[in-house]
Amino acid sequence: MVSVIHNLYKRNPYVNESIRYNLIALEDAKVDYQYILFNDMGDKDIFDDIKDLVNDKVIYHYSDYNFGMGICSGGWVGALPLVKGDIIHNTGQDDVFTKDFYLTGVAILENPSLFFYSANGIRTNETLKQEGPMIPIEYQPNYSEPLKRFKEWFGVIDNEVTRANNALLAPGTMYKKTLHDLIGEPNLKTFKGAADMEYWARILLNEHKGFYDPRPNWLYRVSNYSTSNLGGFEDFNKTILNEYKKLWKNKMQ
Repeated sequence: MVSVIHNLYKRNPYVNESIRYNLIALEDAKVDYQYILFNDMGDKDIFDDIKDLVNDKVIYHYSDYNFGMGICSGGWVGALPLVKGDIIHNTGQDDVFTKDFYLTGVAILENPSLFFYSANGIRTNETLKQEGPMIPIEYQPNYSEPLKRFKEWFGVIDNEVTRANNALLAPGTMYKKTLHDLIGEPNLKTFKGAADMEYWARILLNEHKGFYDPRPNWLYRVSNYSTSNLGGFEDFNKTILNEYKKLWKNKMQ
């Protein structure tokens, strides 16, 4: 089963549309799923916009504790007690996913040696007018060699970590829930909006394999409500860099 965690925080006119499209994609893909609408101590009025979508498979949960520390992605950790599936997909508020995204992801993660699936996306405007792929199609990294990818991400030279980088798109990534048992949960408290970057890095550092699909099979909607417009991630990237300098040094000893 796929457990989709749809993060809610600030009222957004595109949320209902995104949820409806995503539910259509899941139904068309004929995958077993649950859809968790997780309001992370955000605007309570959001429920008025989405209450028509709640049913046996689509649950709404309002949290009295703010897991995201002021950003939208608090459901990534807050919704975990509600998760029933063995695959987790943590989404933004207003992005849209296709049948192929879910079909491919579920098929890939049937492989016992693979722990995550990440797909390229298409950048769109608020009305979902497509503006092109987020990552060049010709970019096809090999995540079956996780430590090699880690070295490329973190610019490891002479066994020294030189930078913090990320080449996976957070909304376009699904992963096996068993990773929580192997490497722990995402750390939103420390890394906030960069928690996805840190979590993918942790997966690679611990040498768990994944698969990247260069085909853009989901839509990243850029609007005034987008988390990426908030900025301020530089300090968290520095925190990640310092953290992984220590972790890499320990790994090499």
